[in-house]
Amino acid sequence: MSSDNNEQPPRVQLGFSLPLHKCDDGVDDAPDTSSFDGQEHNNILGHTSPNWCDWDGGKIGGLPSWLNPRDLPDGPLCCRGPCSKNIEKKDGGTPLRFIAQLYCPADDVTNNPAAFHRSVYVFACPECCSDSSKLFQHREVDDGNAKEIPAALLSECVRVLRCQLPKKNDFYPINGDGEEDDQWEKHTSTFWSKANKDDQLNLCAVCGQKSKGKCPKQGKWFCGPHHQKECLRASKQYQKTNPNETMPQTYLPSVCYESELVVEEEPDHVPSAVDNISGNSNDTDTMNSKSLFQSNDITDADVNLEQSDLNELTGNKSLAEAATGVTDPTTLAFYARMNIGGEENDVRDQCLRYSRWSSAQKQATDKDEGKEEEEEEEGALWLSSDNRPDESFPPKCQHCGAERAFEFQILPQMIHYLLNDPDSSGDNNDDAENGRHVLTESERAVLLEAKAKIESGMELPEGFQEQHDLAVASARDALLGISRKGGDKSGTSEEEGAKDGLDWGTIAVYTCTASCGDSGKYLEEAAWVQPPLD
Repeated sequence: MSSDNNEQPPRVQLGFSLPLHKCDDGVDDAPDTSSFDGQEHNNILGHTSPNWCDWDGGKIGGLPSWLNPRDLPDGPLCCRGPCSKNIEKKDGGTPLRFIAQLYCPADDVTNNPAAFHRSVYVFACPECCSDSSKLFQHREVDDGNAKEIPAALLSECVRVLRCQLPKKNDFYPINGDGEEDDQWEKHTSTFWSKANKDDQLNLCAVCGQKSKGKCPKQGKWFCGPHHQKECLRASKQYQKTNPNETMPQTYLPSVCYESELVVEEEPDHVPSAVDNISGNSNDTDTMNSKSLFQSNDITDADVNLEQSDLNELTGNKSLAEAATGVTDPTTLAFYARMNIGGEENDVRDQCLRYSRWSSAQKQATDKDEGKEEEEEEEGALWLSSDNRPDESFPPKCQHCGAERAFEFQILPQMIHYLLNDPDSSGDNNDDAENGRHVLTESERAVLLEAKAKIESGMELPEGFQEQHDLAVASARDALLGISRKGGDKSGTSEEEGAKDGLDWGTIAVYTCTASCGDSGKYLEEAAWVQPPLD
């Protein structure tokens, strides 16, 4: 991420998942990491290469690549949400899953040389942040009585760590341009485990965090019995159908599929067909009242929509309202922003939005110029008007007392890349040319028929209601340019090898605007989790 110190707030940068594809000769672009050996990852992603001049963007899934490989956080990182109250053990709640990390230096914008190297890590609870979570249903049952769950409790289910180092440090060469000895190993935990005779730096084979011991049966290091048992169960299950083969690391339920996180600037707005109809692309209310398919215009011919009609639908705010039942202007604005690039520069598959401290910078500029504060808060692009933080969030940095401000958010699109094997054939409803999800003819027919029935005051029949619900989910995926959530469970048990259990609307991350810390420790930051749409 760029750390340019401009007077104007930085433009929004978008993060995209880039699969680790094979070359034409069948050899991976990066060193082979498909076999499960519990070691650190390849020298391309994260900080597994000492050549920091090549670092950019970040990574999604896999195991965390620690900026400081020696002074790691005490693990395993566990959930502090509701599940921590239901598990009677010292370690607390459910072990968190690694979601993503970003490399985003801040020495220029903070005048803090200790932030020359800076990475932010995000972990989420697979139990509390799941489609079956009571938190997402906004209620829990206590002694038989249902009660509302505070939205702020979701923030306890995601943990964010920030680590930073000065240019001169114990782990990376000063130049970082690849001219150093090829045998440089100070950037690895393995080196410091041997140098300091610290077995805990033999990282856990499942989560890549500090280990607490080595399993004599498996010959691997683990952070605790939870991941030790998970690895053993998964290995046994895998060997049933793949004898004499090494289990791939991604077969483990706790390890999400890995991809590179690449970053580019958000494109300028490209008018769409809907904009031409409304005459004002920024007037959400006007746009919502203009539907491509008014109820009195629906005929039998509408079920046979052409691809051009689909392209309009997937960028049409009226589809979100009329077909998917969404009327929340915040949600409609979210879908509209996903389609900002139009067909020529389709960015719907963005999985991260980055705009570090733009709201804090704007408030400071307005104060200096004597301007009144605008009511509309800049920062996160919210999915819904509900479950948004109030003025008390985020809290000030507990480490130095400085204000925290929005830095980036993780979008629901990232779930697709975390849970689905990039090497699989994909969903049959995917557009073969660009890999994006499209609606089938039958799904479009169901949406149009449902729209007509609802507007005429009719109730949807029970069987048809189920079809409509599935079509609604598919339409929302099309609006986001992704395939349906959930991993491929073919050939696996329900417990092992199935990538599921993660869901969210958006995760907004807030960090210390002073980017405090000069010791290389992993400091906790704040996150707000907005649940997915009903």
